[in-house]
Amino acid sequence: MDKMKSFYDSHMHFLGIGINLLEYIDLGETSSFADILDTFQKETSRSFIIARGWNQTFLSEGTMFDKTLLNQVSKNIPIVAIRTCGHVLVCNDAMMSYCGVTKSTPQVDGGTFDINTGLFTENALKLIYDCFPKPDKNRIKEYMVAANQYLLSLGITACGSDDFSTISVDYETIISCYLELYSEHKIQVRIYQQVNLPSISLLKDFITKGYVNKSYGSFKMGPLKLLADGSLGARTAYLNKPYSDDPSTQGIKVFSKEELEDLVYLADSNQMDVAVHAIGDGMIDQVIDAIESSLKKTKRMTHRHSIIHAQLATQAQIDRMKKLNIAAQVQPIFLNSDIAIIKDRIGERSNDSYLFHSMYDKGVITCFGTDSPVEPLNPFYNLYSAITRCSIKNPGLPPFLIEEAFSIEEAIMCYTETSYYLSYDETNNINDYIIINQDITKVSALELLKTEVLETYIDDVLVYKKVNS
Repeated sequence: MDKMKSFYDSHMHFLGIGINLLEYIDLGETSSFADILDTFQKETSRSFIIARGWNQTFLSEGTMFDKTLLNQVSKNIPIVAIRTCGHVLVCNDAMMSYCGVTKSTPQVDGGTFDINTGLFTENALKLIYDCFPKPDKNRIKEYMVAANQYLLSLGITACGSDDFSTISVDYETIISCYLELYSEHKIQVRIYQQVNLPSISLLKDFITKGYVNKSYGSFKMGPLKLLADGSLGARTAYLNKPYSDDPSTQGIKVFSKEELEDLVYLADSNQMDVAVHAIGDGMIDQVIDAIESSLKKTKRMTHRHSIIHAQLATQAQIDRMKKLNIAAQVQPIFLNSDIAIIKDRIGERSNDSYLFHSMYDKGVITCFGTDSPVEPLNPFYNLYSAITRCSIKNPGLPPFLIEEAFSIEEAIMCYTETSYYLSYDETNNINDYIIINQDITKVSALELLKTEVLETYIDDVLVYKKVNS
């Protein structure tokens, strides 16, 4: 047994994890269209079917499916299949009919949909998401309790979480659920809320009501979270040049340049940090530009702005991030899925991507997370990816840019103490730790994957103990 600091997952979707655990059908292990079809056919007793986790990279067909597959399951039951990244979904005709989406429905800025295929991306997802059955407060709290227990079982005692956009309820309902659960001692994980309010009106409402940087003990209001582009796997991450395997697209900009600048400035001028999802190099440029433009006006010296993911940040962009003190919230575990597609998607540009250790070396504050439920929450999987640069799903593939690997000690630091920087807690004496079954600094990379959390402590109080099977 060994004692170590517990983990701080810098970016995840806490509420989304709970929903995945209790509500959605898991498509993460499907390997073909037939698998997906079979999985859905087992669920036709439901009146509404929602699933998540498919990834065309791991399907034998190697391509995205469309509504034809889901129509085979049912012409009457609304069915939705969300890609693992959460940036694309496929739904059947019954779902589009239920949502009132027809050929005359106008396209959505910052997203796309195709009535002929049932494929929806980015901002157009809202056309479908807004029609999902709305859980009441008790059910939302059940999701949160389930997520809390799951995090503790994996040794995660703190996280940065984007929850306001997970389901179609107002953000104050989410806040209320959290505060009630903490007062009832039903959740213990420290949550730094990444405030996803992607419009000027919503953000002004949040600011006017006095929520900026407000702390409720273990639950704190954090930065404005903006989702500025999509994912590499879905070809919706916004690039400076077209995709190598689809020259017809550069990806999707969720916001116009002016919209992004206005949102960043409104937050920054109210002493509120921003944490912006940006994966493509084209969007990373725009995010850095927006932050730089705002800082010239606000003159803030103590900000902790950050870019979430930053997968395709180039060396030149990393230098700009360092100069402007923009932190990086990165996910080494993304290599688990992306190694198989990086070179197809961006060709030779792949040699200037996923430069996480370069960020660390150049002094960019580099914090680890998983973006779960996009990728597995298990921190030992994430550490494995960081130190080996290999895929767990595709163990036969060579490591990707091995020179960007972390030592285990560096990786642990990025996953524990460094992440507290984002929530302004890095100087606090937080006594959270875990007991694990082995010293992870002394085992092989493969043995690292077998690490188990035996006990988890928050403020020196036992909050989780593994039950021997």
